[in-house]
Amino acid sequence: MAPVCDLPPHLSRFGLLGMTEDQERWKWCMVSLESVSVEVSIRGFVAQVTANMVYHNTAAHPLQVQAVLPVEEGAAVYHCEAQLDGRTIVTHCMEKKKAEKVYKEALKEGKTALMTREDPDSSDILTLNLGNFPAGTRAKVTLCLVMELRVETDGAISFVLPTVLNPRYTPADHPRRQDWDWRREDRGVYVTQPYSMEVKAQVCGSHQISRIVSHTDPLNVTLTDDAMSAQVSQDGGFSCDHDWSMLVYYRSAYRPHLLRETGERSATGIMKDDLLMLNLFPEVPTNTYSSRNEIIFVIDRSGSMHGQKIESARATLLLFLKSLPLGCLFNVVSFGSSFSVLFKKGSRVYSETTLREACQLQAAMKADMGGTEILAPLKDIYDKPPTPGYSRQILLITDGEVSNVDQVKKLVGRHAHETRLFSVGIGHGASTALVCGAARAGRGRSEMVVQQGPLQQKVMGLVTSMVQENIQEVTVACEVEPACRVTLVPKVPPVIFGGQHLILYARVPPATQVKKITVRGQLGASPILNTMEGKHLTVVHDEAKSIHRLAARSQILQWQLDEEEGVAEDMVALSVASGVVCCHTALVGVDQESGKPVPESPCQDPRESDLRYRSRSYSQQQHVLSSSVDVPCSSLRTRSFFSSNQQRPRRCKRLSSAPLQAHTKRAAPRALRTQCCVASSTSSDDDSNSSDEDSNSTDEDKDVLSMLGAASQPLLGLMEVVNLQQFDGSWKLKDAAHLTAVPLDGLSAANPAKGEAAWATALVLVLLERKFGEQREEWELLATKGRAFLVGCGEQPEEMLAKARLTLDSQ
Repeated sequence: MAPVCDLPPHLSRFGLLGMTEDQERWKWCMVSLESVSVEVSIRGFVAQVTANMVYHNTAAHPLQVQAVLPVEEGAAVYHCEAQLDGRTIVTHCMEKKKAEKVYKEALKEGKTALMTREDPDSSDILTLNLGNFPAGTRAKVTLCLVMELRVETDGAISFVLPTVLNPRYTPADHPRRQDWDWRREDRGVYVTQPYSMEVKAQVCGSHQISRIVSHTDPLNVTLTDDAMSAQVSQDGGFSCDHDWSMLVYYRSAYRPHLLRETGERSATGIMKDDLLMLNLFPEVPTNTYSSRNEIIFVIDRSGSMHGQKIESARATLLLFLKSLPLGCLFNVVSFGSSFSVLFKKGSRVYSETTLREACQLQAAMKADMGGTEILAPLKDIYDKPPTPGYSRQILLITDGEVSNVDQVKKLVGRHAHETRLFSVGIGHGASTALVCGAARAGRGRSEMVVQQGPLQQKVMGLVTSMVQENIQEVTVACEVEPACRVTLVPKVPPVIFGGQHLILYARVPPATQVKKITVRGQLGASPILNTMEGKHLTVVHDEAKSIHRLAARSQILQWQLDEEEGVAEDMVALSVASGVVCCHTALVGVDQESGKPVPESPCQDPRESDLRYRSRSYSQQQHVLSSSVDVPCSSLRTRSFFSSNQQRPRRCKRLSSAPLQAHTKRAAPRALRTQCCVASSTSSDDDSNSSDEDSNSTDEDKDVLSMLGAASQPLLGLMEVVNLQQFDGSWKLKDAAHLTAVPLDGLSAANPAKGEAAWATALVLVLLERKFGEQREEWELLATKGRAFLVGCGEQPEEMLAKARLTLDSQ
């Protein structure tokens, strides 16, 4: 294991933190985090994760400790245990109130207890409590979870280990919003002890592996001769400024993939039956794009978006505006503490005039709108009915640093029948519960930009899905022998988007043979059909029952959106049966060894001191867990502390939870980048005057986001091509000459078209193919508009492009 370097003297590192009573005052104490080890097993599109965290209580008395951990919103957390003093506390899933009662009673009796719950407001945060942590002992806490893996636009399978938990803005009317002065010196505890970190991964399955890379963390990769499996380990130290991630490239990633995981015959419910997992990439013809769309671009301009985040969003907005199909309606909404709408009376038809107005807004856009009040702009959109004859789509770009996630998802879900929502999360620590959950509720898609890769590429992939005609009447049929009932999990099929990864789960009785699975849909007048033969099925015997637990998690997430009566009871039953924790359950375990009873304490409600629900952005990037002495575990939450130097922090830093920290050095890290820093860097006077209540972008954010492409640079390369395109999809001949570096006179003389604009457009389309072929996803919609312009001019696109190639070749 590679140790993390010591922090500079004026900075702090934290393991578990808590309070102890001393002369009627509560003071913070610490529990050192000594080591973290993470084991990852990737099979196909599924990752099994086991995280082990070792803590040492050096205090002279038992502690009540609490950890706040970031997890992927769709991850199924199913096991938690603690080993201490030669004993193991294993948790079991039960209804939350019952679990909390068991936990509190154990504390009163002096017994050591362990409990893990989902945050009540955000499903991508876990709270882990270890009560009566004995003095002078070490505790090894183990957390197990399983997650689906995303397929990136270039076909890579993306694994991201969430290790960054950003402070989240709380709206003024939220019940958890409180003022808290984190600058007081008596709230600081200074810890210099480093800890070690180790991440190991195994990749295997039925896909041949092409390569495994990471854009953020150096890796050691050992591939077998047949390329069917690989061992991965980290190479070097850690940089606590980003989520640990890697990309797995399969040689046939888009091949349909059908797995059958055997059930546990002695179990009940979903765990007894076999579970099918079908991975498909349905194809939709490109000529199914519709211009009858109303597209509303909603961009986060809160203080936390300043710097490279807002620059990337501005460049994305420009690309979005230039890619809109003729005849559509559009609008742009900016939000922060308040919101503003480009076209006050509602969306307007895409024209040269409206495009010019939107581009003026885009050029002047800054992250100067304060906090992140996301509900108000969404309510304003939903309060207006969609334009008759148009499909309304919302594209949301945000860093996701808000606390009222559940409210947002419920609002979006209530209007999903008339408005689809697509979303993009920017930066490490963006809330997957908000970004992914809102898109799921809105029957759309989401993308997370957390590592190298153009933001524009991902957003344009979403825009492509938005302008596609909707696939209606989706049905899934499973033919089995002997004939019997097969249940889809969840029962409602997910939304299908052309070329995008589609995952389906189904329960089948054990003594059956799957013959064929058919997915049908209707795209306008054309049927869509995808079939998977049973002979391609792979049987998996997995003791962890990963697919079973993912199916359970998928059903739980769907039930959370449905808001139907009695669904809470169904969620509890499924959660308990599968062991997958949800908003109504908790994992709880008790060490039956007796101890000294612990009295109740007068400590305040945890919500009043929760950093993630503060009204001011006084926080820093650090390893933080919270604990208390002689205090019930439910009484404290994660906090932020300042170092002893007198520098006043002006920018909010990232709050990073230690248990899943898995950071590795970059190729050339700066001195402070290898640390989890507590002291905030000094901002310029200009920055300090902006009204960014939730501004918490860091230098590390800038480093990560600078890899998102040319967003923050002057208009060069592709973005220059985009900027010069006219609203109707054409380019001017003088601009084509500039872009191709060919004299204008030569291009004019070679013009075979009926007009200069058609000839210029053909030339630029060829330039896009040749110079920016690897970025096709970003300019494909622009090219579609360009080809449509050629047709409108009475030209044959392919014939014109062929002449353009000959002309450029001759220069």
